Amino acid sequence: MSVNPRIDTIGAWIAAGVRQTIPMSELSTVFPEIYQKVARAVLAADGHLRGPAYGCYFGMPTDTVDVEIGFGIDRELELPGITVTAWPEAQAVVGTHIGPYDDLARSYEELGAWMSAQNVPLADYMWEFYDSPPDTDPAETVTRMVFPLKP
Repeated sequence: MSVNPRIDTIGAWIAAGVRQTIPMSELSTVFPEIYQKVARAVLAADGHLRGPAYGCYFGMPTDTVDVEIGFGIDRELELPGITVTAWPEAQAVVGTHIGPYDDLARSYEELGAWMSAQNVPLADYMWEFYDSPPDTDPAETVTRMVFPLKP
């Protein structure tokens, strides 16, 4: 398995999501609920979803994880109960995981070793972009792991 580690430019984008601290054991059940909530709010405000779904992780997960779950959107909107963030263009370490989410830990280990060897200065958050539609065969699911560099 190779995550194809690289430093890439992530273009400016606007995110709409819900941030919560939740037990790691509940991640898989919380994501679908929040995606539905965010999608409904964006569509009700005449907005449009852009790009893949995401999870933005703040700090290092333990038994709990501080995560924002949502979508890119077409423009800044006022969305009650939803955090809207205009992210600027940024340089980031990017790795690609192909396969089931249960195997992500191995890809993170590989990417982490590459980042350590490169000695890159990382921001205190990272994104997972879920590039495959929900009905994709788990063996073919594509997840981008994105670690922005400190400016």
